[in-house]
Parts: sequence; structure tokens; C-alpha cells
Amino acid sequence: MISGAVIWGVIGFLLTVMVLSYLIHDSVFFRLAAYLLIGLTAGYLVVLLVNRVLLPHLIWPMADANWSQRLWLLIPIVLGLLLLLGQIPRLATLSRVPLAYLAGLSAAVAIGGAVFGTMVPQGQAVLDAFDPYRIYAEPQLVGMRILDAGVMILGVVGTLSYFHFGQPLKKLNRTNENKRPRILQVFSRIGEVFLGITLGAVFAGVFSTALLAFIDRIAVLGELIGQFLGGL
Repeated sequence: MISGAVIWGVIGFLLTVMVLSYLIHDSVFFRLAAYLLIGLTAGYLVVLLVNRVLLPHLIWPMADANWSQRLWLLIPIVLGLLLLLGQIPRLATLSRVPLAYLAGLSAAVAIGGAVFGTMVPQGQAVLDAFDPYRIYAEPQLVGMRILDAGVMILGVVGTLSYFHFGQPLKKLNRTNENKRPRILQVFSRIGEVFLGITLGAVFAGVFSTALLAFIDRIAVLGELIGQFLGGL
């Protein structure tokens, strides 16, 4: 009798081959695998949304809440209904209110997270690099600490200069195009180097993660094929 593990292993093998078929040509097998992935992901997200958000935070509290609390709970219900009704072409304008609310809330959360979760800690790290107590805490590492601080501030200034698009107030002549001050051009070139290193490191991390996942998948398929051939 064929076990469930073997059946799911064969299905995983077929799906893997269907996805890898994209390396040869954009075939119907790859599209079928992509549609299956999108459908399963959408279904999983719907079930997760209902079980983790709607039921515990909206439906169940609505049954046990008083009238004032129910009025507050009606706000997300109304916004959700407006969003659903907005899918009808004649009622498309109704979806602008919940979409505007979602866009504003998402922007506020993203900006707050970027400022307090990234910019402030990074700025504090740059300031800490120039802390004399930290630099001279270990005399044998003073030169290395100073070098680290110099490279750090050079990277910060260079990266910020790269994204500086201001123009000088005066032109040398009317035939030349406006250019940034020479000092900013120099620092922007340095910023390009730091940005290239950063993007390269990010790409290397993403590629290595994908490669490890691919190797793990090949190892699983090889083990499945070995078990299948060994059982014959």
C-alpha cells in the first residue's frame, strides 16, 4: 500500500519539475504550478484572516459587547463592506474611503517604523562610533575604532550626497547644464561605492538563500527517488 508521504512526495516532485520547466520555455506546466501556488496562498490567507482577525477581533466581541462598543466595531465592518461594494463598477467610488484610510494608515506605520526602527538606531550607532570612551576603552584597538568611525561617517555622507539633487544658485555660463557642486559630486561617487557594496551584499544574501532552498529541495527529491527505487 502506498503511504501518504510517498504520494505527497510524488506531487512535490511533479510540481518541482513543472516550475523548473520555465528554464526551457514558458510552458503551460509552469503556469499551472504558478496558478496553483497563487490559489493556495490566497485560500490560506483567507482562512488565516477569518480565524485570526475577523472571528476573534470582530465577530466574537460583537456578540459580547455593549452598545457603545458595538458602535466602534461597526466602523471596520462598514469600511469592509464599502471595499467589497467598490468591486462593482457602478459603485467603484465607494471604495475610495477605505482605500484612503488604508493608504494613510500604512504610510503612517511605514514612516514611523522607518524613523524609529531604522533611522534613529542608525544615527545613534554613528554617534556611538565617535564616543571617546568607546574609542579609547581598549588602547590596542584605538586605530581600528578610529578607522571604523571614519569609514562609517564617510559612507553616511557619501550616501546622502548621492541622493542630493539640488542645483547651485549660479551658473558658470548659460550653455552648460546645471550641475551639483563639485564637493557633492565627489561624495556622491563615494556613495555609489557604498551603495554598490550594500546592494551586492543584499543580492548575495537573497541568492544564497534561494540556492540553499533549491539544494534542499533537490536533496529531498533525491532521497524520495532513492526510497522509491529501493522499494522496487
